[in-house]
Amino acid sequence: MQNFLTDKGKTIILNTVGNPDLTNCYLFSHEVMEKIRTQEIYCFCYEGIVILIHPSGGIHKMYYFLENSDILVPHLVGKIREDMEEYQNLVGTVVDRTPKKNVSVLERLEFRPYKEYMRKQMLAGAMDWCEPAQAAEIAGAGDMDGIYQLLYGTFDVMSDHLVSRQELSAFLESSQVLKVSINGELAGVLLFESVGKKSYLRSLCVNGKYSGMKVGSSLLGDYIGRNQKKIKLFYLWVEATNERAIRLYEGFGYKDDGLREYVYLY
Repeated sequence: MQNFLTDKGKTIILNTVGNPDLTNCYLFSHEVMEKIRTQEIYCFCYEGIVILIHPSGGIHKMYYFLENSDILVPHLVGKIREDMEEYQNLVGTVVDRTPKKNVSVLERLEFRPYKEYMRKQMLAGAMDWCEPAQAAEIAGAGDMDGIYQLLYGTFDVMSDHLVSRQELSAFLESSQVLKVSINGELAGVLLFESVGKKSYLRSLCVNGKYSGMKVGSSLLGDYIGRNQKKIKLFYLWVEATNERAIRLYEGFGYKDDGLREYVYLY
């Protein structure tokens, strides 16, 4: 295992952050450097390439940084693959507006396509607020275990960007978790993150036992109703094949903005 950053590697990172043609990393350069410094990220430096492996919630996220688009020659591919072998649940993602434009790096490293997600946005006021079918309320610290179990029992840990227990605690402390309870049981939960005039719907999850009882629409309606006076832009990511969820979001005014996330597994 390597965990050192050469001067050349640092230069490559600083020159490529923000350029989707040369990196799949969405972190800011100072975030990358801090995670390397504190050994939160494993760093591999090659000739013209930096590979970072970031442990996160039971998976390992792989980020690449290329000095130029032609640097990934066969002998380097072999060396990189050899170094990646020790990491289980290794995931690489690419976010782009052009369908599959930049996934060639992952494919050359023999990652395989797994899932595709689409981003949807909604401007505040796109839909009139209406009374939800089920009453939603702000969740508290006492709901931690139930929410965590519902999320990890429903979503795909490999690709759905699930929160850690520490992150969930922070969401609860900041009153950014809504819940619906039916007969004293957690029926659904919604996590969101608002910064300035934008609000990101992080997760919307319904207990399958209460499917068909409009729990999801109640949570979504309550979330929008609570935030529409202070938020101008709502956005979220949804799996491209999840037609039921897509219909729900589009019914509330969310529209496809063209951005895609392609998830690949090693």
